[in-house]
Amino acid sequence: MNVPGLLRSLALDPADLKPAPHRQANTQDAAERLGPEPLPCAACGTPARSTRIIDTPSHGRRWLDLCRDCMLATADRRRPAVPLAATLAVPREAAEEAGVTVRILVNPPRGMRHEPRNHVFPK
Repeated sequence: MNVPGLLRSLALDPADLKPAPHRQANTQDAAERLGPEPLPCAACGTPARSTRIIDTPSHGRRWLDLCRDCMLATADRRRPAVPLAATLAVPREAAEEAGVTVRILVNPPRGMRHEPRNHVFPK
């Protein structure tokens, strides 16, 4: 989701967000920002669980602190976060470790014309 769309979906004005550093932020910066006393979610006010820097067209770099629900509601779900093969490897390894046979049904991406593939992982 692009920044203007993200702000629109959360009904946020970038002027209400705290300015962020112009340098690249890292995980330590985020941990220090969230700190022992959680900040309020920029959208709903509940305790924030994540933070990131967004670059707004009119106000520059700003911190976007979000609670779990607001973060998940605005997550980009157009593509998986990890490759499908890596995702399927987890249940495969668990099945092998447990000594069971599993069948995983995978739907093809939208627009693909082939039938879903059945993956059978033997004992």
